[in-house]
Amino acid sequence: MIKKIFFIILIIVLVILFGTWPLSILSKVFEYIGIALNWLAGALNFFGWNGIV
Repeated sequence: MIKKIFFIILIIVLVILFGTWPLSILSKVFEYIGIALNWLAGALNFFGWNGIV
């Protein structure tokens, strides 16, 4: 419980100190990962089945 509160306070302090640009960089990284995974799923979808199950 104390650990969670510590992490929340740490994130708030970091956002106040550095602004939101680290979060925007992180969101761009996850956006590119999502694009890559979407491309990979399309490349692996040979027969247009999207999986058996």
